[in-house]
Amino acid sequence: MNFLPAHRLRLYRNFKAIESHDFHGLIRFYEQFEEDIRALDFEEYFDCTQAYTLALFHTGNYGKHVVMCDHLLELIIMHNIDTWGGEDVYAKTLFLKAASLFQQQEYPHAEHVLRELVKIYPSDRVPCRFLEKCLLRQRPSWLMKTRGATVGLVLLSAAVIAVELFVVTPFHEAWIDPVRLLRNVLLGLGIGVFVTGELTHALRCRYTAGAFAKKMFCRKYKA
Repeated sequence: MNFLPAHRLRLYRNFKAIESHDFHGLIRFYEQFEEDIRALDFEEYFDCTQAYTLALFHTGNYGKHVVMCDHLLELIIMHNIDTWGGEDVYAKTLFLKAASLFQQQEYPHAEHVLRELVKIYPSDRVPCRFLEKCLLRQRPSWLMKTRGATVGLVLLSAAVIAVELFVVTPFHEAWIDPVRLLRNVLLGLGIGVFVTGELTHALRCRYTAGAFAKKMFCRKYKA
């Protein structure tokens, strides 16, 4: 650590004196003294900024967190930082950026970040599973059509039940069994379409994430 003038040393010491889990305290201090923190030597500035960025995530300030992640990633690349505090700070920052994007329901952007992370660490199952979860939240048009078909079939089944109760049972007993069969067929079709659509989507997402990780693994280690 380079020598710091007394007032900057005191500023950094006061920031580090805040409990690491006092996220609101870290945010208040950083934002109050941001200009002074920017004047610190790089290591101290990065340390404060990394803690502030993490605090934003833990307090649910996902929009700010994404912006600060981009800033951190730029610093990490510019200064060639491999680890910080014993952690792979680049991977951690990318992962948490994806998590913030996911929380904001920006699933395509989160997917893009996770794919970049999987490219770098294809053998790590955590980002691969997160990628699968992100893909699951992105509902393709065909899945929405199957859900629409399910709703239509269930509504038809409900209409048949109404006809059965108010028309067939009181006035046309001979039609009770065929109408009940039609009702059950429509309801069964609705359930079948829904389950098939959801299961197909889930399996596709798992396959897509797994195949991408496998492709990146082969590219990285078997090239």
